[in-house]
Order: sequence, then structure tokens, then C-alpha cells
Amino acid sequence: MATVLGHFTSRDGYLENNEYVVTWAIGHLVELAEPEDYNGQLKKWTMDTLPIIPAQFKLKRNPKTAKQFKIVKQLINRPDIEQLICATDAGREGELIFRYIYRLAGCRKPFMRLWLSETTPAAVLKGFNELRPGAEFNRLAAAAEARSRADWLIGINATRSFTVRHNTLLSIGRVQTPTLALIVNREREIKNFVPEPFWELYAEFSKNDGQLYVGRWFKGEQNRFKDQQEARAVQARVDVQPATVLEVEEKDIAELPPLLFNLNELQKEANKKYGLSAARTLDLAQSLYETRKLLTYPRTDSRHITMELAKTIPERLSALADVEEYMHYAIAAKLAGVPGKRYVDDGKVSDHTALIPTNVKPNLDNLSPDERKIYDLVVRRFLAIFYPPAKYKQTKVITEATGETFLTTGRVEMDRGWKAVYAPVENKPGEYGEASMIPDLNQGEAVQITNTEIKEKETRPPKRFTEASLLAVMEGAGKLMEDQELKAAMKKHGLGTPATRSAIIETLIKRSYIERQKKTLIPTTKGETLIDLVPYIIKNPELTGQWEKTLADIEKGMANPEEFMAGIRKLATEMVELARNQTASNQVQTNREPLGKCPLCGRAVIEGKKGYGCSGYKEGCKFVIWKEIAGKKITENQAKELIQKGESGLIKGFKSKAGKKFDAALILGQGGKVELKFNAKGSSNA
Repeated sequence: MATVLGHFTSRDGYLENNEYVVTWAIGHLVELAEPEDYNGQLKKWTMDTLPIIPAQFKLKRNPKTAKQFKIVKQLINRPDIEQLICATDAGREGELIFRYIYRLAGCRKPFMRLWLSETTPAAVLKGFNELRPGAEFNRLAAAAEARSRADWLIGINATRSFTVRHNTLLSIGRVQTPTLALIVNREREIKNFVPEPFWELYAEFSKNDGQLYVGRWFKGEQNRFKDQQEARAVQARVDVQPATVLEVEEKDIAELPPLLFNLNELQKEANKKYGLSAARTLDLAQSLYETRKLLTYPRTDSRHITMELAKTIPERLSALADVEEYMHYAIAAKLAGVPGKRYVDDGKVSDHTALIPTNVKPNLDNLSPDERKIYDLVVRRFLAIFYPPAKYKQTKVITEATGETFLTTGRVEMDRGWKAVYAPVENKPGEYGEASMIPDLNQGEAVQITNTEIKEKETRPPKRFTEASLLAVMEGAGKLMEDQELKAAMKKHGLGTPATRSAIIETLIKRSYIERQKKTLIPTTKGETLIDLVPYIIKNPELTGQWEKTLADIEKGMANPEEFMAGIRKLATEMVELARNQTASNQVQTNREPLGKCPLCGRAVIEGKKGYGCSGYKEGCKFVIWKEIAGKKITENQAKELIQKGESGLIKGFKSKAGKKFDAALILGQGGKVELKFNAKGSSNA
């Protein structure tokens, strides 16, 4: 910025010339005061001092950057400086950084706002020519302060109360805890999942000229068999039988270019394609925006550009046309003209437009490998919007033999369209029965079944979250809500914001609540314990989603920040009471919801490392259901059913000592012993 405004002399913590003094914040120079800053006795964590709800929030210097704050304070209060220009990041957090510094420094001088979506020299000069009164951003500042104070109240009170109650440090946050709950709940779905076998039947059909195609059996909505014998019976009925083509349907499919990137979509794509973390992607995009001047402002939630910005498209394409690997696509894009309302829509742009390349010619050799990857993703997504749809011919064939029907589907690419901007991709053959090429067939045509095959498969558990899939769920948290009216209202609001979601994930990792295992995110024992201990209201994404919506409404002037804070103060008080009334848990363990009551003593049965046992084991209760019985793993759901009903359903896959597989149910025998129950052979001790 300083290089655009003229020659500056470098000073200690600032730059100066005849017209401007430029200084900077190193992150948050000012933060909300800690409880002990209000009262020294609050340094000690006790239930008696909770809830902590300041009548007036105080600010303090960040001790790590106290020297820079002192410099900034002296500068903004210098007598010869008549007006300030706020040039922090053009968003909620950037506004908060400035307002906190301004207030703690005791400044009363007027200030203007520099609002940039890109930091190219032309954009900076234009921004300085169009400075806006600081008061225009008072609503944004109100939302930023409300968010900051809400996080303080919830974080301080919830963390202290649950930590003191359970004698274990339990860090609780407005966004981080419901995000952790998503990961923990998914892991438990996976652990409790019981795979079920199923069978699919495929038939190979031959035309009179010898051409072959394959179809998968279906009947109505059903395309698999739960019983192998039933599949074999159908197979025997159709094998080597004449068949007839009942239906041939061909459709021309047009696949439009994807929307432009916002931060969330860029982070998802970078994680899927390159395994980059959300935080790393944000850092790279910020560097490409701030230092390299090659991308527009990255912390955006919009996937559209404005009509005004669309006027600058030719110069952006000209910059790309000077780079060999983009030259061909950029020249073609220039000839295509301005894209339509799918991409250019003022009504769908909030503070910042979608993430696109600037008009600065890139020197790709100067970029780090990871910077180049992120830049390439944004550039190709931008170039793709000028290209026509990708076109496919989709074919569906239904063939009938002895009253049984088989489905064959295929898709052939006719025109790559926008996909030409990306590296050529070969057509991959589909699943057996889903060929890319299908011979010409006519309705009523006679064919012959030449071969059949039964494939045994089993149902699969849901997949663990990657950062890409977690970001998608965080962004669309409104979809998790049951209240339809709230769901509609929450359509554009989720857990956190595009600018904060990566930091939330990193915080959970830093605090050892989750771990990265390659691309997947897995909860730790500590993380599971926290989710078990906190009440539903804290880990419910609906609450945080409502807050995000209200904060957005405060920015628009549609909600009152004081009413919002009154609700937060009430919730902080309620959470302390919830913690105060909980039964203390003095050890970190994976104590999930009780599976039921112990049949011997009536206490709760909980999951341990090797079995599902009575929580009264220290008092001498010996009841346990081992996690592995006769070579078969017993799931939590099966154990729960056994405890609550006295008998489980039929469980498949036990092994005898001789290694032979058998099926049986579990029952609770005399004295709480777990026994096997056979269909026709009585029971046997487990």
C-alpha cells in the first residue's frame, strides 16, 4: 500500500512521508480483558464466582504486541494527525481490530474507511479516491463486538464451570463445541454401524450381431437382494433365457460450468485435490491477495461478481493471456464476452465478490508450489465460466427376461465444453452394468442372456469427515435443523463464517480434541469426553447457526445487538447452572450415553475398552458384555438391545473353536451371564 501512495521513510513500527503516516496492527493488538482484570480474585477458578458477566466490557493490550500498540497509540494521538484511515481487512474481524485499538487508545478523531477487495496498485488508488465515512460501518462494528463478547461470555463461563465441576480442563466454545460434536457423532455412527450383506444380480445380454451389454436386476425401487437364496432363484429363472428390450431412453445432458470460488469452496477443493488443510489454503490465498496481488480478497462468502467488476474482466483476461499455460483459454474467454447472470449478479454479492484473479500478470516461477496450486485452481475456475456447458449423451435401457427386469445405463461425452480448461480426463468405465458405451438397441428388440453373475456386497458405514466434507457440513449447518421455518431462515448461515472455519478446525486439533489421520479427522478420547459432558444446548449446531444469522442481521440493521447480548448473558447463566447440577466425573474417559441399567445392581452400563460394563465395578459389580464373543465383535447397539430387552436379535458371524461360522442371538442368563441362543439347539454359555 505504501509503495502505491508514494515514497516513505521507514521508522520504528511505522512509515511516514509528507502526507501520510502508515502503521499496522500485528493481529489483535487489543483484546477483551480477562476476568482477573476486573477482580484479582477471579483468577482462581471456582463455582462460587460464576457466572462472570461484566456490566461493562473492558479492553486491554495484548501483552505479546504491547510495543506495537504503544507506537500506534502515540501516532493516532499525535497533534499533527487530524484524521485516521482504517485500512484493516475489509470484513468483520478487520473492523473489530481497528475499533478496539481506536477505543483503548482513547482516540476521538474522525476516521474514514478504505474498503478493498483486491490490493493491486489500481485498486488501492481507486480505494483512496473513494474513502467512505467510518460511521457507514458502525453496524459491521456492532456485529463484530457482539460476536467478540458472546464468545467471551460463553467461552469463559462454560469452560470454567465444566472444568471445575469435572476436575478436567474442558475448553468450550460457541462454534468449536458443536463442530466437535459433528465429528464425535460421525465417529460413533461408524463404530456402531453393523454391516449387512446384500446381493446384486447381473446379466450379460447378446444382440443377434454378437454385441454385448450388461444389466443389473431391479424391481421397482429395489435393485438388491437381502437373501442370497432369493437372488439364486431369480438367477436360475433367467439364466440363458431369451430377453426383450422393453425401453430405450436417450437424453442430451448439459453440465454448466461451476460457480466461482468463495473461500469455503476453495478450501474444500484444495483439500480434495491436494490434501491442503483449510488453514493452509487460507494462508496461501491471503498471501496471493496481500503480497502477490494476484487474487481478490479471499475471506468472502460470495460466489458471484458485480456488474461493475465485470467491466474489468478484459484486463484480467489480458494478464492471463500473457502466461503460456493460460494463453489459449484466456484468448477464447475474451471472445466469449461477459458471462451471464449465473455469475454476474449484484444481488448475490455482500461485502466482497467471488474469489477471482486480478489484472496483475503472474510470474508463476516466483510462486511457491502450494501458492501455484491455489492460484491455478482460482484461475481455471474463473476461465471456465466463459465456456459452454459440457455435453453428454445419457442412455438408459431396460431389458426383460421371464418377467424379471434389468437396467443398463451409460454416459458418453459429446463435447468437453468448459472441461477443456482442465487437463483432459479419460472416460472411466462405470460399475458392472454401467458402461460408457452401449450398442444401438431398439424397443422390442430380441436379445439373449448369455451369462449371469451374483455379486455379494455389504452395506458401508458413513465416511469419516475430511476437512472438505466438514467444511461443507459447517457451511450448510442449517440443513441439520428440524424446524422448517428456521431451516429456511438459516439457508445462508452455518457454523462459523468462511473466515473462521479453518481456525476452528485448527483449534480443535491444538486442544487435542481431534486428530488428523491423513485426510480424515478423528475425535480423541478427550474430545468424546467433552461432548458427553456438555449439555445438548452447547453442542447443538442450531444455536450457533441462529447466532450467525442474528450477527448477519445486526450488520444489516435488522437486529438489535443489545437484545442479542441479553440472550447470550441468559444462556451463560443457564450453562453455569447446568454444570453446577451435573454429577461430577473425575476422570477422562469415553463415557458415552449409558446403554441401559445393569441387570444386577441397577446402575448405568457404560462402554469401556474391552467391554460394556457396569459403572459400579469399583463397588464390586461384575456385570459385563465383552466386546468380542466367539470371534465376533459386539456393537454398542447390540449390547444396548441385550441389556434393555434381555435378548439381542440374530447376530451373524460367530466362530466356533474349530473355526466354523455360525449365527446366534445373545441372551442374559442367570446372574447376568451372557449366553448364546441358537435357533434350534437351545443355548450355550458364552
